[in-house]
Order: sequence, then structure tokens, then C-alpha cells
Amino acid sequence: MTTMTIWYIARGAGLAALVLLTVATGLGALMTGRGRSSTRIVWNYMHRVTTGVGLTALALHLGAILADSYAHVGWVASLVPFTSAFRPNWVGLGTVAVYIFLLVGALGFARGRIAASAAGARAWRWLHGLGYLGWGMAMVHGLQSGTDSGQSWVKLLYVACGAAVAVAVTARVARERLPDLVRYPVQAQVTR
Repeated sequence: MTTMTIWYIARGAGLAALVLLTVATGLGALMTGRGRSSTRIVWNYMHRVTTGVGLTALALHLGAILADSYAHVGWVASLVPFTSAFRPNWVGLGTVAVYIFLLVGALGFARGRIAASAAGARAWRWLHGLGYLGWGMAMVHGLQSGTDSGQSWVKLLYVACGAAVAVAVTARVARERLPDLVRYPVQAQVTR
């Protein structure tokens, strides 16, 4: 495989991971609420699938970066943050983001066991919320270490991803702060 092919795979997989993990983060933000409606179950499934596919794209990105002779990242730098010969601060930020994503993904699988009590549910929610931090770190990593981040279409992609998560988080915060009468007007009228 040529160096350019590996570079295309690395960058394409990194950008694909960004888009997929943006969708997963946005869906996670929008899934707050009470009850177990069929819509919530579908959104939860979509959240899990996009997370899994996003982590797979992330693994492909990492594998291609390790195979890329130009990047000079290497196994040690891929495992130990901030030790890369290539843009060490920004690559290190990406390494930390990967660790956060893996932790949050593992917590997602263990939710049933961890969130069995009210205290466990609060702890799980807080720890699972670290996904926002990982996503933000991944955004900065890509913008600063990506060799094609200067391309206008790539900048537009980053802006779109940032806007999507910002809108989803804003919608979540607004919904959590609205009184139940506004959130569930039909239910509030029926119970009167």
C-alpha cells in the first residue's frame, strides 16, 4: 500500500469517526427524559450503533496512523499521551480522547449493573457525560493535528459537527429546565 493510500485511509477514517461520534454525542444529548417510549428506545439503539461504528472507524484511523511512515506516531505514542514525534500535544490530546471514548463505551455496556441504584445512576450519568469531553478533545485533536484541516470543506465539516452538538446540548438543557406543564402539556391536562 502506498503512503498516500494510507494517509487517505487515516484521514478518511478520522473524519468518519468524527461524524459518527458527533451523531452519537448529539443523540445522547437528546435522549434525556422520562419514561420508556418506543421513540426513546429507537434513539437509544441509534446512539449505541453510531457509537460502535464510530469507535470502529476510530480503530481504523489509529491503525492507519500507525502504518503511516510520514506521521511517525508509533505504538508508544499511540498509547502514551504527548510522546509523539509528530505534533505531540495535539496527537496526545487525541490519545486521551480515545481513552475517554473507550471508558464511556465500556460504561455504556455496564449501565444496567452500575445504575441499579439511585446513587449508581447518578454516578453512571456523570461518568457517561465524560463523552462530551472526549468529543471536544477529538475535535481539537483533528483540527490541530490533521494535515488537511486547512481545507475549506474540512473546516466546514468541523463547524457542522460543533453546531450539531451545540444544538443538541442546548435542546437538552432547555428541555430539562422547562416545567413539566410545558414539556408534557397533554399529560398535565389529562391529570387535572
